[in-house]
Amino acid sequence: MSKRCIPYTPCNRELKETVFALITTAGVHQRDQEPFDLAGDNSWRVISGSVESRDLMITHEHYDHRDADQDINCVFPFDRLRELANEGIIAGVANKHLGFMGYTQQFRDLYERAAPEMAKVILRSNADGVILTAGCPLCHRVVCSIAREVEMTGIPTVLITVAPEQSRQAGPPRAIAPHHFQLGHSLGGPHQPALQRQVLLDALRRWEAREEPGQAWEISYPLYDSSNWHPIEQQEG
Repeated sequence: MSKRCIPYTPCNRELKETVFALITTAGVHQRDQEPFDLAGDNSWRVISGSVESRDLMITHEHYDHRDADQDINCVFPFDRLRELANEGIIAGVANKHLGFMGYTQQFRDLYERAAPEMAKVILRSNADGVILTAGCPLCHRVVCSIAREVEMTGIPTVLITVAPEQSRQAGPPRAIAPHHFQLGHSLGGPHQPALQRQVLLDALRRWEAREEPGQAWEISYPLYDSSNWHPIEQQEG
């Protein structure tokens, strides 16, 4: 896809001045909300900025989310984002976030209605920037459509993709691709806060970098072992 066709909003804020929202197509929603229709669902769930991570769950059957069921930060780094806000690295966590189940065959409706409407929800929130994640391979294409619509409202985005070929075909404005990370582990394995934090910080570095649209940073994380999802240093002890 030509980079000239990719919507792109330049960053004009420092991280410490920016409030961030999360958008995911990994099927995340609040436990008190209606689950997604696994046969295909173009509805979304508005996730409150004040909800506790333990009150979030996943409805999706097209990727393995057992680890994310233990630790939602694998695909939806809510706790890590709050920590960065508490430390003053970012200005805050937005009052609204979005969950979507990205396994859909209703593409025309996605492009013409759902993605633009989701972007409007973010525009009406207090978010100045957006971080996106995905679940299944198709989710990694669908999430780019949402990112592009958000960019067209004037809000810069960054995608954390673990299916970079799928995402690249759909033209995300900005992305990082953690090397060898697998589906369901956008930010690493469960209960690895240091690794999750580093992935999130690298996504924020990509968010603020002044580069051409469509550039994805491939990043290796030596403490991530894709064979069993645990930090290498813990295996050696």
